[in-house]
Amino acid sequence: MNQEDENIKYFASSMDGSLVKIIACAVVFHLLVVAVCIVIHFVNLKPEPEQIPVFEMVQVAQPKPPAPPPPPKSEPPPPKPKEPPKPKVNKELPPEIKPEPKEKPEEVHEEVPPEPEPEPEPEPQDDFPMDDMDLPTAVEAPSLDPVGSVYMDPLMQVYLEQLKKIIMSNFKPPRDLKVDRSAKTTVQFSVDRSGGITGVILKRSSGNKAWDHLSVRAIQISKVPELPPNYRAPSLVLNFNFTPN
Repeated sequence: MNQEDENIKYFASSMDGSLVKIIACAVVFHLLVVAVCIVIHFVNLKPEPEQIPVFEMVQVAQPKPPAPPPPPKSEPPPPKPKEPPKPKVNKELPPEIKPEPKEKPEEVHEEVPPEPEPEPEPEPQDDFPMDDMDLPTAVEAPSLDPVGSVYMDPLMQVYLEQLKKIIMSNFKPPRDLKVDRSAKTTVQFSVDRSGGITGVILKRSSGNKAWDHLSVRAIQISKVPELPPNYRAPSLVLNFNFTPN
């Protein structure tokens, strides 16, 4: 072997020794690092928190006020001295003395003269002579009245006035028909919900057949509106009085 081979072997042996040392140092270093990590993990380096004092609410019983002293015993009042007995008094009163009755004076009746009788008043005399005049008799106007008790509210009053105008427009007696001014024909009829007229009858005759016929016909040919909505009954019974006014 030459010198170079020896150098190589020496270098290789020295390299093996140094490599072993490096590996050993590396292993030791890693073990130290692991040990330090374990120590840091298990050792708490943080300072312990200060303990906060806890105050407990305790209800303190209030001292009871001292009892008031008992009232002093009152001494019994001294006994009253006995009064001496009062002398007896005779309660009998003396008899009453009645006054003597006075004599009434005699009444004097004065004669009163009688009052003169009043003179009769003269009867009033008219300044002008009065003749007997034929005064006009009261004439009844045509009217339309409900039969029975019906609440006459404003709508019902307007409805009856409208019916009266419609019926009177169909009542057209001739001018040459002579009828007494006191005559009156009463015709009764019914109006249903839809405004239909039924049950037309002559309740009272005026004595003139033509006048009665025209009165009944005026109602039969009339077309009237429906009953007011606030009237709840199915029909309304009415009396129409025809007069020559």
